[in-house]
Amino acid sequence: MDLRQLRYFVKVVECGNVTRASEALHIAQPAVSQQMRNLERDLDMRLLERSVHGVAPTAAGQTLYRHALELLRQADSTRELLRQDAELPQGRVSVALPSSTARMVAIPLARMIRDRYPGIALELVEAPSAELASLLTSGRVDLAVIVDAVPTRSIAMQHLLTEALHLIAWPEFPMPDGPIAIAELARMPLLLPSAPNTIRSHVEWAMREAGLPCEIRFEASSTALLFAAVMAQLGVTILPWSAAHIELSERKLKLAKVDHRLFSRDLSLCWRDTALLSNAVQKAKASILELFDGPEKWPEWVASA
Repeated sequence: MDLRQLRYFVKVVECGNVTRASEALHIAQPAVSQQMRNLERDLDMRLLERSVHGVAPTAAGQTLYRHALELLRQADSTRELLRQDAELPQGRVSVALPSSTARMVAIPLARMIRDRYPGIALELVEAPSAELASLLTSGRVDLAVIVDAVPTRSIAMQHLLTEALHLIAWPEFPMPDGPIAIAELARMPLLLPSAPNTIRSHVEWAMREAGLPCEIRFEASSTALLFAAVMAQLGVTILPWSAAHIELSERKLKLAKVDHRLFSRDLSLCWRDTALLSNAVQKAKASILELFDGPEKWPEWVASA
């Protein structure tokens, strides 16, 4: 095996198609196919199942894919460490963000990295909150802002902030004065993110704890669909202010606090402490921490003043 073969193999597995992988790699398809055959011959085992629909990794291929990701990241990190004396870090950094948080911080983070570290190629991966930890542990990303992160072996974490989960409704929806009681919320038509989702879990736990039914009228896998349903007056939803700040500023939606301790969530920056962090990853990590530094910078996000 060599690093080139491993890079080709990882791209073929991720694309599920040799043609698409060759296009992404800017390498002729016959060359990629030949490298895959050479890799299988060298290891004396089948790594890819081929069909008219594309390719999929065998059990051995899945094992190689996981190890190849780590080997390639270590190779990239080693190259970067050799250049750490350079004034500007170089390299690719992947950061996973929950969809709601991405709406607020993705562009400021991208601008910060572009202006300070032009040698860093930043990739921002927006994902449902339930998938963030697996993206990090699988080696798909270098850093992840994880919702309600649990201390785990091999994963390091640093708390960023606690943000409140609010009731989001259309402008004409009749809101009671003051915070919404959980019993009042149970009587409202609820639109929630599709399971598994941390926000949905918080709502269901709160309802169960209060002995109240949790009747969900509509569920969707994206924030955009939930907002569209709310604006169509199909019901109300529960989301952090960060997810709705654009619509709230444009007065397309309105917000109310829910009076229950479970209606908040913690955001933490996480990384694999078994991996060698390149200079580029360290700079991106420091930039994220700076962006979130001090709850006074994000007054609408914080669960308690």
